[in-house]
Amino acid sequence: MKGVQMTASYPEGIDCVWLASDREGNVGAFATGGSGPIPVGALTETQPAIVDIEERVHLLPRTSQAKLLVTVKRPDDFIAMAERGLYVYDWSDVHRTAREAIGAYELMAAPLRPITAREMADEFAATLAGANLNTVSFETERLLDVRTLLPCCEPE
Repeated sequence: MKGVQMTASYPEGIDCVWLASDREGNVGAFATGGSGPIPVGALTETQPAIVDIEERVHLLPRTSQAKLLVTVKRPDDFIAMAERGLYVYDWSDVHRTAREAIGAYELMAAPLRPITAREMADEFAATLAGANLNTVSFETERLLDVRTLLPCCEPE
């Protein structure tokens, strides 16, 4: 139907990235680990597809230095996205036991010069519009439970 956006299914088991903007218009990248919640608006069937977003983000020019906020074995992808101006969150519960789970995305890396949604390539406009976290600031939020902010899909 014209004018209606269909919702894609949850990419279960696929560690993909979805994008969101905060109240300042800054952009965050959220790595699901294959099981983190994804806002319904970020799953609309628009281009780029959710499974292609991380690859497309890595094609953006470097605009910032990055600050790694946690110690992880392989921080390369987190640093690379932060160097493109994005705050980078990870569903790190995928690496925790059920008792240790925090139930939130954890800030892994931050840009020294954040990029805003207005500065992002046009190809990301629909994706960002579907996940506007206008009640939070990525600059100050170390943990984000997006399920309390937007309707989300999760693996079954």
